[in-house]
Amino acid sequence: MGEIGLGVPSLPTYLLIPVTILTGVLMLFAMVRIRNRPAAFVMGAAWLRYIMSAFHEVTYRPLVAGMSSNALGSIGMVGLGLLTINWRHLAFKLLLPIYAMIIVAGISTIANGPQAISGFITVATKFGYLIVVTLSVFESLRRARRGDFMTAFLWVFVAPLIFQLFSIVLHIAKHTESDQCPTCSDSLSYIGGYHHEAAFSVVLATALLAACFAERLNKYIRNGIVLVCLVGIFFANYRTTIIAITPFLAAYFGFSSLSRFPRRDRPFVSSAIILFGCIAFGLATIVLGDRFQDLGVVATGHTNLLKPPEEFSVDETRVLSGRAHIWSQYIYAWIRGSTINHLFGFGPESWQNVFRLYAHNTLVNNLYEYGFPGVVGALWLWFSMLVAALRVRHPQRGMLVGAHVSFIVLNMSTMPMWMIEGNLLYGLICGYTLYLLSLQRRTPARKEQSGSRSHPALELEQRPGA
Repeated sequence: MGEIGLGVPSLPTYLLIPVTILTGVLMLFAMVRIRNRPAAFVMGAAWLRYIMSAFHEVTYRPLVAGMSSNALGSIGMVGLGLLTINWRHLAFKLLLPIYAMIIVAGISTIANGPQAISGFITVATKFGYLIVVTLSVFESLRRARRGDFMTAFLWVFVAPLIFQLFSIVLHIAKHTESDQCPTCSDSLSYIGGYHHEAAFSVVLATALLAACFAERLNKYIRNGIVLVCLVGIFFANYRTTIIAITPFLAAYFGFSSLSRFPRRDRPFVSSAIILFGCIAFGLATIVLGDRFQDLGVVATGHTNLLKPPEEFSVDETRVLSGRAHIWSQYIYAWIRGSTINHLFGFGPESWQNVFRLYAHNTLVNNLYEYGFPGVVGALWLWFSMLVAALRVRHPQRGMLVGAHVSFIVLNMSTMPMWMIEGNLLYGLICGYTLYLLSLQRRTPARKEQSGSRSHPALELEQRPGA
C-alpha cells in the first residue's frame, strides 16, 4: 500500500503489547456501551489502524501477493464498512467527486498498462476507506445521542498518546526524512515509535478535531484534550501540521469565545480576539522562529524556486525541508512526459518507481500520477465539501469550515489522502459535515422519531439544484 518507514524502529515490544491489550479491552467496552454499529465500526477501524501502525516493523512487510498486513487490514476494513453502512447513502451527491477520483485513477491505469494495476488497487482501497468512514461517521451521529459519538471516539487516541509519552520519557526519537542536521534537537520527532511524523501528527490532529466537535464534553476536559494534542503535535515536530491546524484553532477559539457574549458586544469581542491572535502569532514567531525561517526566505522572493530540479543549488534543495525541490522533480517529470502522460499521468502509485520521497503535495502528486483530471478531481472534492460546510446552519459551522480549510492547507505540504490516517481525519470532517447539513432539513416532529425514516441529507442531495 505504498507504506514508508520500515527503517524506523518501533517502541520495545514489552511496551507495545501491554498498551495494546489494555486499550483493546477499553475499546471493546466503549464499542459495546455506545450500542451503535456504525460508531463501533469507526472506533474499531481507527484503533486497529493506529495499533497496527505502532507495530510497523511487522505490519508494513509484504505478507500476501506483495501486500502488507496493514494493506490487507485496510482492504478488510473497507469490506466490513460496506456491510455496516446503509447502501442508500452511497447515492449522496457529495460523494460524486470521490467516485470521479476512482474513475480517473482507473483511466490512468488503463492508459499506463498492467504494471499500474497494483497501484490502482491501493488507490481504490484508500478512497473506499474514505467513503465508508465518512458514511459511518454520518450514521453514527444520526443514531447516537447528541455528542455521544464524538466523546466515545476520543478513546481511540489513548494508545497513540501513551506511545508518544513513552517515546518522550525514554527519548526514543526519529529524525525527519529530509534532515540536514542529525544532531540538532529541533530535527527530532517524538512519535511513539510510529513510522512517520506526518501520519502521527495527523492522528493527533484527528483527536484535536474530535474533541472540539464533542458538544457534550465538559469544556474544561475539552480544552485539556486540545492542549494535550497541541503539545503532542509540537513534540511530533511536523511543521506542516502545526501550520495546517491554525485555521481550525482560530475558528475554535474565536467562535467558542464569541458565543458566550450577546450579539451587541460581539464586534468588540471580535476586535479583542483579533488583537490577541496577532500577539499570539508574534510570540509564536519568536519562540518557533528557527523552525519556520524557511517561510521567511520564500516570502522575500529573493529565491527562485520555480525552475527545473537540476538548476537548484545545494542550499535551495534544503528550503522548506526540500519540498520545493521535490515538487520541481515531479512537475518537470510530468512536463517532460508524453502526451498520454500529460492527459492521464504516469499511473497510480507510479512515483515509487522513480522518486525516493513522495510528493509532499496532493495536487503535485495527482498531476504526476493522473494528469490534469487528477488535479481537477481533488479540487472538486475539497471545495464541494467546503461549500457544503458553508451551507450548514449550526453553532459549530465556523469550526467545521475551519476544519475543511485546515485539511486543504495540510494537502499543500503533505499528502493526508495518501495515508489511511489522513482518510480517517477527512472522513470525520466530511461525515460531520453531512450530519450537520442534514439537521436543517429535519422538522421538530421528525427529530423525535427513530432512525427508520429516510434521511433528510439524502433528500437534500437528490433535490435538483442542491
